[in-house]
Amino acid sequence: MLAQAAALGGDVHLLGHSLGGLIARAAVLADATPFRSLTVMSSGPGPIAETQRVRTRRLVEALGVLDMEAVWQVMQREGAQDTPEDAETAVGTPPELADFLHRRWLGTVPEQLKATGTQLTVEPDRTAELARVPLPKHVISGALDYAWPVPEIDAMAKELSAVRTVVQGAGHSPNAERPEATAEALVRFWSLA
Repeated sequence: MLAQAAALGGDVHLLGHSLGGLIARAAVLADATPFRSLTVMSSGPGPIAETQRVRTRRLVEALGVLDMEAVWQVMQREGAQDTPEDAETAVGTPPELADFLHRRWLGTVPEQLKATGTQLTVEPDRTAELARVPLPKHVISGALDYAWPVPEIDAMAKELSAVRTVVQGAGHSPNAERPEATAEALVRFWSLA
């Protein structure tokens, strides 16, 4: 990220989604000078929620013994069982997004998913450190999030003195689930940063 920002000449509005939010945070903590602002989307202060840590550890184990399609099918069955009835109607996954996520999953190497999964379960909370970086910050998420509880995301935003946006009717991927509302929130923040 730092090399890419430098190649662009700096003054970059940095946005990271989910694990990308943790990576963007690490880049800003390493060197904030090439960045004009930081937006973290659907990313929390530290490791993912405990229920997701359990699921992710099982996923990492499964990736060592099953093929990618078999792991995908297990995840779909488990996800359907763990989703409250009202959450599915509130957020839902459009069929074209579900198809994209499936294709993306099958095109990813298991080693990358193992490393990512492990990192999401052990990431330290670096919110206090990030709060000391003098950079405009924006925290955006859907109204529901399976990876990090929204109250945790709210508390992180408050500690960061960040602009906070909650995209109603969206879950973990507001950019895909409610793209217009998400784009409007991003443009609003970037025009002021």
